[in-house]
Order: sequence, then C-alpha cells, then structure tokens
Amino acid sequence: MYLELFMSGIADEFSGKSFTAHDLMEFVTNQKLDDSSPKPKAKKAKKSKKEPKKIKMTIRHYIMTQETDVYKVKVTERVDENKVHNKEHEEEIQNGDEDPRPENFLKVLKIVMDEMTDEHKQEIQVKVDKYNEEHQHDDSDTD
Repeated sequence: MYLELFMSGIADEFSGKSFTAHDLMEFVTNQKLDDSSPKPKAKKAKKSKKEPKKIKMTIRHYIMTQETDVYKVKVTERVDENKVHNKEHEEEIQNGDEDPRPENFLKVLKIVMDEMTDEHKQEIQVKVDKYNEEHQHDDSDTD
C-alpha cells in the first residue's frame, strides 16, 4: 500500500518531465542534496580507431607474406619431414644419441633461409627495400 502511494507520488511529480537520477534522489529522500552526492555519469566519447601499425618489411616477413607459394610449401614439407624423422628416430632422441629436428614452422623457416645462397638473399633484399620505400620505411635491417 505504501509502496503504491510512493510510486504514484513519483509518477505525479515527474510525469511528462525530463529528469535526472539526481532529481529523483532529491524527491525520494525529500531533501536537497549537495554537490558531493553521486551525479549521473556522462556517456564516454567513442575512441577513434587508430591506424594500423606499419610494419617494416624484413626478408623473413617478405618470404612469409609475398612469396608464400614457394617458401611456405618448402617449409611445410620440411616440417612434415622432420616430424616423420623424429617419430622414426624416437628411441635415439630419447636416449640422447640424436637431437630432434625442429617441427616449428618459424624455426624451419630460419633453417631454409640459412640454406639460401647470398645471391638469392640479395634478390629478396632488393624487393624488401623497394617495398619499404613504397610504404615509407627508410631503414633496411634484415633477419
């Protein structure tokens, strides 16, 4: 009964008006609230989207992104070969007679890159430098 009267009083007071939570609290408590009382929070402004970070191209990154048909297949085949080799030589590996071959894509990629000739690395480096110039990267470090 009291709740019904109370709600009816709120409805009468604020009917057709715009009000804040602060106004409602003052009405409910039947006293003027000071400025230290909680105020309604304003909505946060939406953050603007940042531009994607520009990544400086390296030989390794170039091989993984630009020439995927050639090197990705080569590295994937080597990973599969290493897995088979590690299974076939599991006893020797467990005994410590033989080290396991890497099965991680990036580790195998590093091995494949180390096996590349200097001339081939230079060809790729030229392409990397050209890419970095086109995309406003001026340094040319390699992996």
